[in-house]
Order: sequence, then C-alpha cells, then structure tokens
Amino acid sequence: MANAAEKVFSLIKETVEAQGVELWDVRFLKEGASWYLRVFIDKEDGISIDNCTDVSHAIDPIIDEA
Repeated sequence: MANAAEKVFSLIKETVEAQGVELWDVRFLKEGASWYLRVFIDKEDGISIDNCTDVSHAIDPIIDEA
C-alpha cells in the first residue's frame, strides 16, 4: 500500500503546509484486521493538539473525496 501513502502525501501536502506545519510522512499500515492512515507533521517550535486538529479537519475532505 505504499502507493496509497504516496498518493495521499501528494494530495495533502499543500493543505498541510497552509496550516503552518511541515508534512513529514504518510503511512498506510495494517494493524490486525484494520488499515490505518497516519499523517506525521512537525514544526520548529513543536506540534500542539490544536495543530493536529486543524490539520485533520483540513485534510479530511481531501482524503474522503480521493
């Protein structure tokens, strides 16, 4: 599923960076019977829960549409 992660990375990169953070990595991993999409973000002064929430809300519609 590496291709799925690469596609998501390219789809959300601009939107994530518009939130003032850096898109570090995207991983699509199987854990048990379920698949999980994990988006890793970073910024110089650290990431807050608000950053995570803002990025999540910004990328949800992009991922849902794709």
